[in-house]
Amino acid sequence: MTVADLSLAAYERALEPKKLVTTKGGNFEPYLGQFPPSSRAAEDWFVEHLLGKRPPGGVG
Repeated sequence: MTVADLSLAAYERALEPKKLVTTKGGNFEPYLGQFPPSSRAAEDWFVEHLLGKRPPGGVG
């Protein structure tokens, strides 16, 4: 787990292309109450970068 301000600073320094997906809640909320949006973002990344396709309705 990472402190939010350190994560955001690293994101700002990262080169393009980049995409930031945030969810509301505490440390484990992306796996519990916010699982649909967080898993969708992960799935989109895998499809784009491992299968070489852009997801329907995806960025870019």
